[in-house]
Amino acid sequence: MFINKKNDVCFFGEAFSLLLLGKILMFADIKTVIVKNRKLLYNIKTGGFAINFKPMTKNYRNFLWLLTILVVASFGVWQWSKKTVSAEDLRFDEQTLTVQAIAKAMPSVVSINVYNDQEIILDTNGQVQKKIVKTYQGAGTGFLISADGLILTNKHVVGVATKTAQYQVVLSSGSKQNAQLIGIDPLNDLAVLRILGNQLPFLEIGSSKMMPLGTTVIAVGNVLGKYPNSVSKGIISGKGRALAAVTDGSSLVEDLDNILQTDANISSGHSGGPLINLKGQVVGVNVATDKAGSAVGFAIPIDDAKPIINSVIKHGRVIRTRLGVRYIALTPQNAIKLEAIRDRGALIIKSEPGLMAIAPNSPAAKAGLTEGDIITEVNGIDVGDENSLSSLVQEYQPGDKLKLRVVRGFQTLFIEVILDEFIAN
Repeated sequence: MFINKKNDVCFFGEAFSLLLLGKILMFADIKTVIVKNRKLLYNIKTGGFAINFKPMTKNYRNFLWLLTILVVASFGVWQWSKKTVSAEDLRFDEQTLTVQAIAKAMPSVVSINVYNDQEIILDTNGQVQKKIVKTYQGAGTGFLISADGLILTNKHVVGVATKTAQYQVVLSSGSKQNAQLIGIDPLNDLAVLRILGNQLPFLEIGSSKMMPLGTTVIAVGNVLGKYPNSVSKGIISGKGRALAAVTDGSSLVEDLDNILQTDANISSGHSGGPLINLKGQVVGVNVATDKAGSAVGFAIPIDDAKPIINSVIKHGRVIRTRLGVRYIALTPQNAIKLEAIRDRGALIIKSEPGLMAIAPNSPAAKAGLTEGDIITEVNGIDVGDENSLSSLVQEYQPGDKLKLRVVRGFQTLFIEVILDEFIAN
């Protein structure tokens, strides 16, 4: 349709103005718009009464246009002010969510005290006597993951798992219980304890996989072993990190792989505690502070801990799947130094002199993998920052078959391996 006449413009303008006003002023129903002899007759029902308009005069027509402009302008100002308030509400909401998340997590966070036998020598009146006493070895944090008392913590928190080691758990209520060590993760800095109970508060397990950089997180723990229920807030500032880090300021150094980096303060005693999001869900297990920068903290992604959680719940013990390789996660930075032909993937290489890149009689050895191979895919999923080789392998069970995409020199191979169970020495 082409509109060529001034009257036509006015005619359609009147109809548009009325319809727009009806919507903005929230008229319930525009019943009829009747056209007679190029003039508009209106019948608008507002829910409680009817308004009938006769054909418009020129002055009324001008008034309608002016009213439309004023209403539209007012509506725009209202929308702008609404957005301004929403930004303020957003800041307030984050503070509210932070407080709620901490309150949700606190009842499930515990302190762990470790004791072990120590031989002491007493010299009384020239008589030497030997005596075995329980001595305090250290403290850390853990958190309940089930109503029947399962607790997840760090392996280095429980220390050397001897038959004489004793673990005391202090609940948020202040009550104390002796705990049983259920198992230690042979591939990561994780351990599981159990205390008695059947209606204990436990934390909801979230996911760390789809968590973007900049996500707000809260570290909860037992600072310095004497300030329980301490919290610090920050963001996820890095993912897929692989480095050596000092745990709890001791001389113990852990080789960490596929870890989360955060600027939330993870100080001595935070180790083993939960890293939670604003929903109060666990997204990581606090593990260490970088020895080169105390302001940088790290946490094991909760998705990497799920296999041992599930195995303990299902089988009553820690079960880990084994591929049987030592590797370095390739990056554009270290690929040049390592003279690798790819800058993504897992380069099979011995990490220290005297160690083998491929364990004898392992699934990797049986499948024909060799040192220098670069594994780039596991069952069609790329090996990289978001998915380390170890985390991908741990999604499967002993006996499962994997198809690996392997770069060997300038060849691309597809190799099948059958996983087995990791048995700690």
